[in-house]
Amino acid sequence: DKDDDDYECASVQTSHTQDVKKIKWHPEKEILASASYDNTCKLFHEEGDDWSCFCTLEGHQSTVWSIDFDKTGQRLVSCSDDRTIKIWQEYQAGNPEGIPTSGGTSIWKCTCTIQGYHDRPIYDVSW
Repeated sequence: DKDDDDYECASVQTSHTQDVKKIKWHPEKEILASASYDNTCKLFHEEGDDWSCFCTLEGHQSTVWSIDFDKTGQRLVSCSDDRTIKIWQEYQAGNPEGIPTSGGTSIWKCTCTIQGYHDRPIYDVSW
């Protein structure tokens, strides 16, 4: 049947201020991550009947070219034109590390910046 091949746009996100360079689905949850020319990564989830940005990861000084979740989805790696790689960690509410969260939702924080190993921009990264 011809109708089986039809797709419908579920959402259009305009949270980034510049071009999106890469997107990745979370390996277990309905979360979409994006990397952008605006130097940030954003995390989106379905909220009601639309998708919304629930977290912006800031720390790179230039274009974020690529991102990837680890197999558990609890960490995200990003690479940038600023010649750094950043590891971002999800902290659930009540985490043993004592990282404060808001409203019982998780928070993402940069736990590691790898720098000084590349002389040029890093365009791709993968777990």
